[in-house]
Order: sequence, then C-alpha cells, then structure tokens
Amino acid sequence: MSSRHWVWRLGAIIAVLTAALPCRADAPTREYQVKAAFIYNFTAFVQWPDSAFASKDSSFVVATIGTDSFDGALEQAMTGKSVAGHSIVVQHFSSGDNMSSCQLLFVPASEDSSLNNLFAKLNSQPILTVGESEAFSSAGGAIRFFVEDKKMRFEIDPDSINSAGLKVSAKLMKLARIYKKPS
Repeated sequence: MSSRHWVWRLGAIIAVLTAALPCRADAPTREYQVKAAFIYNFTAFVQWPDSAFASKDSSFVVATIGTDSFDGALEQAMTGKSVAGHSIVVQHFSSGDNMSSCQLLFVPASEDSSLNNLFAKLNSQPILTVGESEAFSSAGGAIRFFVEDKKMRFEIDPDSINSAGLKVSAKLMKLARIYKKPS
C-alpha cells in the first residue's frame, strides 16, 4: 500500500474512534447553554433598584443554588459582560444562606423540596428568581423555563416581579407566557 493510502486509512480510523468516544461528562448540555443565554438576555430587560447593589461598582451576581446543572455554560455566557455598568460574576451556593448577595438566582428542579423555605428567606429582596420546575411559579418564582413544541419558552409571574421591586420591560413581557396564580 502507498503511504497516501495509509494516511487516508489512519485518518478514517481516527475519525471513527473520535466519533465513538463519549462526550465529556461535565460538558454543558444544549438545554443549559440555551437557558444560560436566556438568563443573560433577561438581564437586559429587567431593571434592578439601586438598593440591589452594595455600591455603584459592585458586581452583578448571577447565582445558582444546589447542584450546578450548567456545567460551565453560565460562566461562558456571562464572561466579559455587564449589566447597567456592573460586571457580571457567577456564583454557586450550596444552600440558601448567602443569597442576599446576588441579583439573579437560578433554582434547579432538584431544589423543589426547599422552594417554600427559599422564598421565605428571599422575603421580597430585589432578586430575580429563575427556575425550571412545575412547582417553581406557584411557590413564588418570577421566571420559569418550560418546553413547548420542542422549544425553550418562559413564563413570568408579574406579582413575584413586583414583590421583588423589579421592573420588566414590556418587550420581555410580550415574549413570555404570563403566569397567574390559581384562585
């Protein structure tokens, strides 16, 4: 066999073996990459009061609680970005003890059992809460992700937004499904 043929054959074998290798276990899934992009875009359409920041040069903190489902996608989406002149920092909290230092909190479905305690601790602080479970909005969450027609969508609870002292632009409200608490 010619050397060209061997090079081609070796390239084909490498391609097949590479395709058969599993993806990195800690690589972010497409779902969480999309959610991270949505979360960043939410920051452009929500207004926080000045009291949400310790000072004018404080960072804008995007946080998760519990297990970090994003596997780096949140950091990747926020790197080098800012909100109203505040550079964005991503933090991960194992519990709800230090949440008052953030402006946006993502609550994964794995935290459903602690939703009531979580929202009792937040107690109308200027924190935009974003979640993904069926129970999230009824527990007091502001924005919830859901899938409809194989597309990522979100719903907004205006009452939760108002009680947190936040303002959401009409443009974002038009894109959302509006959540109404059951009577």
